[in-house]
Amino acid sequence: MLSISTESWSSYPANTTSYQIALADGANSSSQFTGVELLQSFKPLIIPCYVLVVFVGIVGNYLLLYVICKTKKMHNVTNFFIGNLAFSDMLMCATCVPFTLAYAFHPRGWIFGKFMCYFVFLMQPVTVYVSVFTLTAIAVDRYYATVHPLRKRISIGTCTYILAGVWLVSCALAAPALAHTFHIRFRDQDLTICEEFWMGLERQHLAYAYSTLIITYILPLSAVSLSYLRITLKLRKRVVPGNATHGQERWEKVRRKKIFRLLVLVVAAFGACWLPLHVFNIIRDIDISLIDKDYFNLIQLLCHCVAMTSACCNPFLYAWLHDRFRAELKRMFACRRKIAPANNCIAVSVVL
Repeated sequence: MLSISTESWSSYPANTTSYQIALADGANSSSQFTGVELLQSFKPLIIPCYVLVVFVGIVGNYLLLYVICKTKKMHNVTNFFIGNLAFSDMLMCATCVPFTLAYAFHPRGWIFGKFMCYFVFLMQPVTVYVSVFTLTAIAVDRYYATVHPLRKRISIGTCTYILAGVWLVSCALAAPALAHTFHIRFRDQDLTICEEFWMGLERQHLAYAYSTLIITYILPLSAVSLSYLRITLKLRKRVVPGNATHGQERWEKVRRKKIFRLLVLVVAAFGACWLPLHVFNIIRDIDISLIDKDYFNLIQLLCHCVAMTSACCNPFLYAWLHDRFRAELKRMFACRRKIAPANNCIAVSVVL
């Protein structure tokens, strides 16, 4: 554990919150805690939002994983990608959300110890990167399946290597941030923080931040958008057989419209969920003074909460809106009534 002396606002790293800095500086004036008071005033709104994100994200993704694991006919490459996405989103909800919320509101800052400091600050970016890269892999896989249906699909073994590579690359991308993460205790103020410090390495920090932005947002969003655009164009050009009935033609049009809406929702959800947090991080890294200290914590938490909702959207977009997943879920969890005579009575048992 490190113990350092308190310093001014300008000497702290860009990603240190104004609440922690105010406490570290030993401020006693209520005016210097305006940001903290403002954040506390929104506590009844913020905490339920985070709780909802955790509940929906964990339950939704768990059910998705359960259906994939229990249904052998769904053991294919696409569903394994979706399962990996669900697993990373579950970890994201378990590591990013609760600890971030507790860290923001607890008066003593980070209270989970040194090990959890490094573990959580490693898992947070890793799960985000894994989710983003898996979304990209799903888009590329669907692109080849739709636009190039005659090409040989990748095998289960190759899919395993791809997923392992996704996790390794994600860990490698998170390594620089972890290397600059420190567990620091201010003994006089009874405050502990767990933060990134890039003292004297501002250019390297900006280079790392911009590279991460490009690799984890701009390139994946472009790849997903381009893949789904090509899929949409391919479906529109697909010719309905000449001997098809009017009902078949109508069904095909409805199917195309449904797929188009789904693809638009996927791209829109991905871009919208992560855009606020990326914009906030860019502004913070360029010049933290551009963000009012009074609103710093509140804006940061709101942007983070919006980003975490992506873990809630993915199960619905990639599973519950698909007929096969819904059918399997209903089949597995439907109540089955078993009727059998026993002692001239009818015994009814319900199996979930």
